Amino acid sequence: MTAQGGIPRWKTGVRNLDVILGEGLPKGAVTVVAGPPGSGKTILAQQVCFHNASAASRVLYFSTLTEPVAKTLLYISQFSFFDRAKIETAVHLVDLGRILRGDGLGQASELMMEHVKRVEPAIVVVDSFKTFDDLARSKDDMRKFGYQIAVNLMAWEVTGLLIGEYAPADYESNPLFSIVDGLMALSYREVSGEWQRFLQIHKMRGISHSRDAHPFAIGTNGIEAFAPRVTIRRSAEADRQRREAPRVPTGIAGLDQLLGEGIPHGSSVLVSGAPGTGKTVLLLEFLYRGARAGQKGILFAFEETPERLGATARGLGWDLDREIDRGMVEIVYIPQPDIMLEADLLMMQQRVNLAGARRVAIDSASVLLHKVEDTRIAQEKVFQLATIVQNAGAVGFFATDVPYGSGLISRLGVEETIVDGVILLTSTENGMDRQRYLEVYKLRNTAHVTGRQRMAIKSGGVSVFAQGAVEATPESPPKRRGRGKE
Repeated sequence: MTAQGGIPRWKTGVRNLDVILGEGLPKGAVTVVAGPPGSGKTILAQQVCFHNASAASRVLYFSTLTEPVAKTLLYISQFSFFDRAKIETAVHLVDLGRILRGDGLGQASELMMEHVKRVEPAIVVVDSFKTFDDLARSKDDMRKFGYQIAVNLMAWEVTGLLIGEYAPADYESNPLFSIVDGLMALSYREVSGEWQRFLQIHKMRGISHSRDAHPFAIGTNGIEAFAPRVTIRRSAEADRQRREAPRVPTGIAGLDQLLGEGIPHGSSVLVSGAPGTGKTVLLLEFLYRGARAGQKGILFAFEETPERLGATARGLGWDLDREIDRGMVEIVYIPQPDIMLEADLLMMQQRVNLAGARRVAIDSASVLLHKVEDTRIAQEKVFQLATIVQNAGAVGFFATDVPYGSGLISRLGVEETIVDGVILLTSTENGMDRQRYLEVYKLRNTAHVTGRQRMAIKSGGVSVFAQGAVEATPESPPKRRGRGKE
């Protein structure tokens, strides 16, 4: 394949890595895959190899002093990308350990090129190239050896992956890194109380690539990179469609009378309130009324299980189970301890698009972001959530918990600056009773009723009624009173 700009590329077979690289791995480039032991270097290289290996694009995989070929095959066979039929037909494994143990660097280059001539590969992997560095008598010897290998591979128009246990300090001091075309570093570190793996492209000649460190995970399918910064981007076409589409009524009794013309497609609305103010019920009814009106909805729940949410709906008299059975409502439950923010953002994007959802609810954004301590990162993640909704042409309701009596609009104090709208849910004590209130705090480009309105939750769901109006029901909405425009 030839990428934009005329540089041929390999598709890596690693989810999102091609996007991080800017369309794929350049053909003919010699790239170091660096990182500490256990960071995933060998798995990455093998995944790339098996994805591309064929009779026309053979792979030559050199093992040095790290582990024998038999052990390599044992470990690699657990991954879904492994294809035993390609061994010795499309993927050729060569153990250099014996000659290195006896002769060091003396015959290594000559032996490797003999195998290159024999196999005529498209991709060559050396695992681990750091072994040569350890056996070299001096930096000058290693520079000459590395230069010789790189030049020979380029002469054969071969793509090279040189794996090594190199640390960041080596990038400036080791002469190898001035010779090679690319540097891909894998690492792991503790973030927000959890150990995470990261992938970062430090160098790749001739192409425009992401320079951020992107989280990744290793599973049965191999390596999967999570890169919402480069995969969740706002679409200009989605913006155009949003402007032309009619607005969306929520279907919730009394709320639509406050929202004026309705909520614009692509909008995200923060539903903020202390515990017990009705956020989850409002989100559920938003989806339920949408399903009854023919709009598919999806709820990402991080607190309540689907069973408890179903019980809540039945208690309010809604046949939510029917809407789920006919595919109009989907509930995706992720327990709070299992949240992986970067991975879950991509999962949410995929599920929204796959479902064709026009209503998206998140219960709650504050739980989803509970490990984020940096407000700048929180803003970025809320923006990505809003982008998922906008690109789908949907309307999103994001619940956020605030401490009772705090007067805050959101948990982290930044969410409200990103979303298009904010609905505040509050309550006050009135003698022995507690009165609920709803306020449309903001909704961009919309004339909406201002001020706090009384709200009730009873059989049938949420009812909102404006000051001085009779109690709202789906059949008898309240009259509209004073209006404001943000």
